[in-house]
Amino acid sequence: TVLAIGNPFGLDHTLTTGVLSGTERSIQGLSGKPISGVIQHDAAINPGNSGGPLLNSSGEVIGINSQIMSSSRSSAGIGFAVPINTVKVIVDELIAHGKITRAALGVVLGSKETLELVAQDSGIP
Repeated sequence: TVLAIGNPFGLDHTLTTGVLSGTERSIQGLSGKPISGVIQHDAAINPGNSGGPLLNSSGEVIGINSQIMSSSRSSAGIGFAVPINTVKVIVDELIAHGKITRAALGVVLGSKETLELVAQDSGIP
């Protein structure tokens, strides 16, 4: 059993319950970037629940609710939360540096034509 606390549609201190449906899920974030390692649950969360805690049956915070999977923008029984260990890393980095630093491979993909031009300019056969 999991419990979600939030402020859906402006209704302060709302508590809903559900079950933990999966861990280590990968979803597309609102920015379009992938988010991996999230918790999937079916506690009813709606706009206004984001940022609220997801608790286990012992009352321990196990995640922070982040988004739902729904075309109607209201609960469809699939909610996602960022695991608390991930949240702790992010908070520590924000406190220490004032921002989040993301790693990058430095790889840029392009069309076949662009790659051929780069290869030609670089003398690569």
